[in-house]
Amino acid sequence: MESPAERHDKLVREIAAHDHRYYVLDDPVISDAEYDALYKQLVALEQEYPELKTPHSPTSRVGGSPREGFVKVERATRMFSLDNAYSRDDLAELLRRVSEGLPEGQQPSFVVEPKLDGASIEIVYEGGVLVQASTRGDGLVGEDVTENVRTIRSLPLRIEHQGRLTLRGEVVIYRRDLDRINEQRLAQGEEPFANPRNAAAGSLRMVDPRVVAKRPLRVLLYGLVEAPKMFETHAQALAFLKELRLPTHGREKIAKDLDEIMAAIEDFDRSRPDFPFDLDGAVVKVNAFAQQEILGFTSKFPRWAMAYKFAAERAMTKVLDILVSVGRTGQLTPVAVLEPVQLAGTVVSRASMHNADMVDKLDVRLGDIVFIEKAGEIIPQVVGVEHGKRHEDTQPFRMPESCPVCGTRAVRAEGEVAIRCPNRTCPGQVKAALHYYSRRFAMDIDHLGPALIEQLVDGGHVRDVADLYDLDEEKLVALDRIGEKSARNLLREIEASRERTLDRLLCGLGIPQIGQVAARQLAETVESLERLLSLPREDIERDVGAIHGFGPKMVESVLAWLFDPDNRALLEKLHVRNVGRPQPKPEVVSEGPLLGQSFCVTGVLSRKREEVHAMIRAAGGEVHDSVKAGTNYLVIGEKVGKTKLDAAKKRGTQILTEQELYEKLGAS
Repeated sequence: MESPAERHDKLVREIAAHDHRYYVLDDPVISDAEYDALYKQLVALEQEYPELKTPHSPTSRVGGSPREGFVKVERATRMFSLDNAYSRDDLAELLRRVSEGLPEGQQPSFVVEPKLDGASIEIVYEGGVLVQASTRGDGLVGEDVTENVRTIRSLPLRIEHQGRLTLRGEVVIYRRDLDRINEQRLAQGEEPFANPRNAAAGSLRMVDPRVVAKRPLRVLLYGLVEAPKMFETHAQALAFLKELRLPTHGREKIAKDLDEIMAAIEDFDRSRPDFPFDLDGAVVKVNAFAQQEILGFTSKFPRWAMAYKFAAERAMTKVLDILVSVGRTGQLTPVAVLEPVQLAGTVVSRASMHNADMVDKLDVRLGDIVFIEKAGEIIPQVVGVEHGKRHEDTQPFRMPESCPVCGTRAVRAEGEVAIRCPNRTCPGQVKAALHYYSRRFAMDIDHLGPALIEQLVDGGHVRDVADLYDLDEEKLVALDRIGEKSARNLLREIEASRERTLDRLLCGLGIPQIGQVAARQLAETVESLERLLSLPREDIERDVGAIHGFGPKMVESVLAWLFDPDNRALLEKLHVRNVGRPQPKPEVVSEGPLLGQSFCVTGVLSRKREEVHAMIRAAGGEVHDSVKAGTNYLVIGEKVGKTKLDAAKKRGTQILTEQELYEKLGAS
């Protein structure tokens, strides 16, 4: 007869094996009910014999209470970024440099892998037990997310290896799992995640591992950094990880020359829809570790690897309808309703056409077959029409003369492309304004999703952002699918937003030409909402005009917005409700490595944008919202749009990578 300890060990191993089959191999052999029964047996056994429970038991995956924050982790081996390639010529240049950097007669081979679009992670096992997980951070210093990573069932808590292993990988969410999460979030009135990468990165940094455990995160490992016995090649190291039943992407290909590398990349590109996770390119690495060591690193990148970025993925589909949406400024935007189609990892059923001029230029009509791409790999947009497949009886689309939401006659200001609804109380504008006001960079009101905003406005409960502070539990629970707990959560978030500083409030109000950086400058100048409301127009004009970087058009925009009677009334309502605390006095920096230099930051970064801005200011630098005549540097992350890059090239602004900025700061 089995002892309790033997039974416990058997259950732990059996559950771990089923986790591996389900989350890694995607090939479960038992039903969910059978799995749950095994898990309940383990829980009951550990309740009866508490001494049997260990840190690597499946019941230990979800820890205790939320943390206050994340501890910094300094790593011995830096996590480098990869230089990017966009063409065959770029890869040919990599192969030339590799050949010249190796001793004469040495012929390299290469490993080509899918470039995973997730959140980078480092994992450490000691004595076969998972002991640490950390985010990428700046490469040398990351954040300890061990408790969150322990909740990920694709990653074993214990492996059959007694030495120390340091591994690199990516935290991802499968597309099918993201669809399920977004369905749940929409049903709860929450905003859906834009893409799997955002969902994975955001989940990884949540302070409560109990919440993280509800997100279907997966780890895919792609690198071995430290082991008691290192291997000769990267391919051998990947095979070793699979032998340990660790999760890998399993799609690597060996190539000996440029033709074979390009064939592997093209194969990945063609088969992107077949991958369960998102990828935005391929990674090419020299296979032999000894050759990697010879080639070494630049200050930013390894000389033996490069990331090949795929061209924007394009899909073809049919236009079922053309609707016109109303934004927070009243702008009418044509949106194509599409026959659903897979594009860059998500199902797309709508795509923007921006404005009337774009519709005229593209000549998109009902029933047309159109090409769509994702702008910045996020927002679907129509980029072309297959005119040869158009039916003869189709009619050109014309923008409506009146607002489709409130019926007010639309206007088009001289010199503007945009057509707008001039009615400030238009429900379409109010809904869009509420969504913008609640965003993370503004007033950060969680639980206020599109479905809930729709109900609040259509039900007459909210006519402007100030009305949010008059909501109570009784009003909220009367709405569809809003229970007492959801109502209390939302009210708690709204109450917390009263304490956001003035710059967050001004940003959330959406003053034209005033982004996050300009809102902070404006808030530091006027100090508080109370003082702003008491200052005469000439004083504000003088003070705002003195803000560095505020040109005549920005000053005019601020004054026009602040002294508009409707906006003035809204500010008064917010003041009466004690929204927005005074702006803290800026710390005057008289020295630092960036003193006298100005920066604009764009793209997806490894740190929060606000944190990067704060680092620049603390080092004596100045931050701009956009690339202006006086901007010295444009700092770029991943997925950078063309607008700021084009402006930088036009003005001669120097372009820095995120890592190059940290090197200037002395934080690399």
